[in-house]
Amino acid sequence: MATDMTGAGRPGVVSHFSPPVMAILSSQALYSFPLRMARIDFLLPESNQVWQHLEIAAARSHHDARRVYDDFLAATICALSGGQMEERYLQTIKPYSEGRPGRRAIDAFPAALAAVIDAIEKTRQDILGDIFQGAITHGHNGQFFTPENVCKMMAQMTVDAEARNVFDPCCGSGRLLLAAADINPQAEFLGQDVDLRCVHMTAINLALRNLCGWAIHGNSLSSEQWRIHRTGFNGKGVIAEVEPQVCPEPLKRIVTEVHSAATQLVLF
Repeated sequence: MATDMTGAGRPGVVSHFSPPVMAILSSQALYSFPLRMARIDFLLPESNQVWQHLEIAAARSHHDARRVYDDFLAATICALSGGQMEERYLQTIKPYSEGRPGRRAIDAFPAALAAVIDAIEKTRQDILGDIFQGAITHGHNGQFFTPENVCKMMAQMTVDAEARNVFDPCCGSGRLLLAAADINPQAEFLGQDVDLRCVHMTAINLALRNLCGWAIHGNSLSSEQWRIHRTGFNGKGVIAEVEPQVCPEPLKRIVTEVHSAATQLVLF
């Protein structure tokens, strides 16, 4: 089942997460393997703990680490859906399933997600984005995310309790939205990016914090949307996929029009 990915249930893990999130993060496959230090450029030491597990998956599957990270994000999205994306989950993990249980590449994924959750609990920072910059892109194609202290400053200058929607049209890993959520967690958070990996990171970051929002795979310049993830507990999971053609009309309006500051805050 997809929920085998989640790696929850450890003492002291995600104690601040809501009961719906904890219900989804309900099982964990624990294991102990010797870990190999990677050559990386992380800002947060906790990111390296996650990356070590993904290195194991890369070594066992003989896949490039970039692909492993992409598939880890995709599998996590499926796991947090609460069983609503089982077919996609099984397709994603198939290349990592060969071998004996406990020694397969896929067995490193639950530990990696557990390490992500531990790191978020400890630091309250953007672990996924730090890994993406420090081990995957290294700034390729200009993919440098706004530093988290700058995100906090922007949010403190602009976000208030009256903002109903916070929209980042090039959201990266969603850290601007997370900074806004520290001030007004009751807002509706919308992040759009042309890079599907960024959309996945944003959806996971919102979902693990039980924030209601939308992570949209689309082009903010052309107003195209290809895939939409809804975050927030929906009775089964904390992530659901919504077809662009059937997404709520208010969302279509928000991502295609500029509203006044009284109804929407746009962070660049």
